[in-house]
Amino acid sequence: MAVPGAREPPSEVLAALGDPDAYPMLRDLVAIAPTNLEDPAHGRWEKPNYPAAARYVSDVARRYGLAVRQFDPVTDLRGSPDLHGVPRPNVIVDLDAGAADRVLVLVHYDVVPVPEAERARWGTPPHALTYREDGNLYGRGSADDLGSGVVPGLLLLKQLRALAHPPVNVRLLVCCDEETGGTGGIEALKAHDAQLPPRDPGRFLEGECALIADGDSHTTAGSSGVAFLDGTFARPVPLPRVVAYGEALVALHSTASRWRSTLASPDWPAHGAPEPVITGRATVTRFEARSERPGPGGRARLVAAHAESDAANQVARSVTLVFEGARRQLEELRPALERRLAAPFRLEPAGATALSVPAGALALSVVGESTHAGYPHRGHNPVPATLDLLAGALAEGRLDESGPVEGSFSVDLRLTPEMTLAEGVERALREVRAWGSAHDPDARIDAPAERGRGGYALPADHPAVRKMERVIRSVFGTEGVFGEYGGTDASALADLTTPSGAKMPALVFGLMNRASHIHEVDERVEPRTVAQVTDVLRRYILQP
Repeated sequence: MAVPGAREPPSEVLAALGDPDAYPMLRDLVAIAPTNLEDPAHGRWEKPNYPAAARYVSDVARRYGLAVRQFDPVTDLRGSPDLHGVPRPNVIVDLDAGAADRVLVLVHYDVVPVPEAERARWGTPPHALTYREDGNLYGRGSADDLGSGVVPGLLLLKQLRALAHPPVNVRLLVCCDEETGGTGGIEALKAHDAQLPPRDPGRFLEGECALIADGDSHTTAGSSGVAFLDGTFARPVPLPRVVAYGEALVALHSTASRWRSTLASPDWPAHGAPEPVITGRATVTRFEARSERPGPGGRARLVAAHAESDAANQVARSVTLVFEGARRQLEELRPALERRLAAPFRLEPAGATALSVPAGALALSVVGESTHAGYPHRGHNPVPATLDLLAGALAEGRLDESGPVEGSFSVDLRLTPEMTLAEGVERALREVRAWGSAHDPDARIDAPAERGRGGYALPADHPAVRKMERVIRSVFGTEGVFGEYGGTDASALADLTTPSGAKMPALVFGLMNRASHIHEVDERVEPRTVAQVTDVLRRYILQP
């Protein structure tokens, strides 16, 4: 499945990947582009390449002589929730060594979409794995989680199968939907297992521990939980009310940041984390506004606003604003807005956008720095800056205050690893609804349970954590035990136990760091780290 015009990496780069199958496998998976877009506010559930990705993974596993099954909750789960008729296959690959114990390896094949406004800023095609002179391989999913999880997981089983007597059975679960809460992926596997008796051999998630290759190159004893909040209005309302509600949702971060974990932050202090421990976070990732007709005031009006992201768990680089009005009004509006915008944000003529820009309209972009929404301190979110900008323009009387506006927001809410989904969501909704009762009864907030999960935490001195720490130190050279900001499928395993009845250890690690640019422009992977992740998996399984 070679991409026309793509340059084959030098032999030393191919060797650094650790296995001759690594590069063609990663290249093919990136080209399949198993993107995962869920936008409930607009009725969009787009996962067009899931079946192709699942077929590819299954074919590779069968070629290695492994036992393969697919499980799609749309067709295979009794009483499944409404999955909108979108196929969601998961691949279960087994290496049966005839051993008494089993280790689970959990990865995901879905990747975040590349929004239209982002494509022009990629140095190479996002869905073509491309080698560049800096020695890295670029492409959407090259790190999260195709390069960090899927490829190393398959290579692990290939290598273990070549051994005479692997010490344990290994089950590789290649899931979908991780980027949007796991509804059709890990949560569907759990729902399947719940319909079977305890310890039934037909259960998917039975094992002594789970290794989750979907994190950073350090030892992790817990992962943040995540919930997605959808803020809307019961009817169109004037722009000042839309802005005020958005600012109230932004302020939710102040509350969430007071939720503190016992687990250390891997981003403190060198990478901008606000605290030495993992905290809660609330990030407004989506802002949409649309006005169909002006009010009676005759002022310039906001026609549309759009945070240029297609993923609720991604901070957009920019928010596009489209204004209409008299020529002089628009000529005066831009410098007035520029005066109100402080560094590091800037105002630019809008480039590529998902919005339609009417002739004669003024289209501007508030530009910040994109990042994974679980790591807001790593970027600069333009949504709060945009709301401040609009509030200032309204206060100066430059924008129509009375025309009806349809407004909506999404909030990526991250819980501490120790916090349950119910606890975190209840706290957030209570605060937002209290604001609505006091300020705007038309404001609505919803937190779909199927798009959220609680946190997951193990004691830092748990034997499985200490073992992983030894392995990570020997492979990556990193020391210490930390919490995970991003939120992974570890959270979904919080209530699972081992065959002996103990809490199932779920250990997250991987090759992702700030240089990987996951969820952002020019996502990349350093070739040697793919081999290192495979090595960590193999050592953990083989070492006593």
